[in-house]
Amino acid sequence: MNRRASSAADADLVDPPAAPGRVIWGAGPVFLLPSATNNTLGSEKFGVGPSVVVLTQPAHWTVGFLFNHIWSVSGANDRGDVNQTFVQPFATYNLGNGVSAGVSMDASANWEADEAWTAPLLFSLNKVTTLGRRPVNLSVAAGPTVVSAEGGASWRFRLVATFLFPR
Repeated sequence: MNRRASSAADADLVDPPAAPGRVIWGAGPVFLLPSATNNTLGSEKFGVGPSVVVLTQPAHWTVGFLFNHIWSVSGANDRGDVNQTFVQPFATYNLGNGVSAGVSMDASANWEADEAWTAPLLFSLNKVTTLGRRPVNLSVAAGPTVVSAEGGASWRFRLVATFLFPR
């Protein structure tokens, strides 16, 4: 695909919202599955809880808030219970041609721990493009951890590919 065709295809993937400024929301369950391949990487618990997202898209911005909470409901008896909250305020500015820049805080709380909160502030750069015929959002993010337990990481780095399935 030549550069001009690629840019046109990318632009089609990020059309402006049909109703700018309208509040969009969603709610549903969140599930925790014991899928870790190593005991130190997971809780070995099944969990469930509520999840809510609220956002708006005024002009070139997307601004919103994601929340979920998980309680363990079963799993390994020799492992601690899960009682965790996740809160993510976010803002992204669409620069055009499928490129956007954003900021988010991925704050999580483990209510079973002495020092509950961890909150990295992440600055991101995103590009919506295609891999073959499949649209994908490629994202790189980094930033300082503004709240963490003693000995926790002082910086976070994230590299993500999100495959999109538009209607």
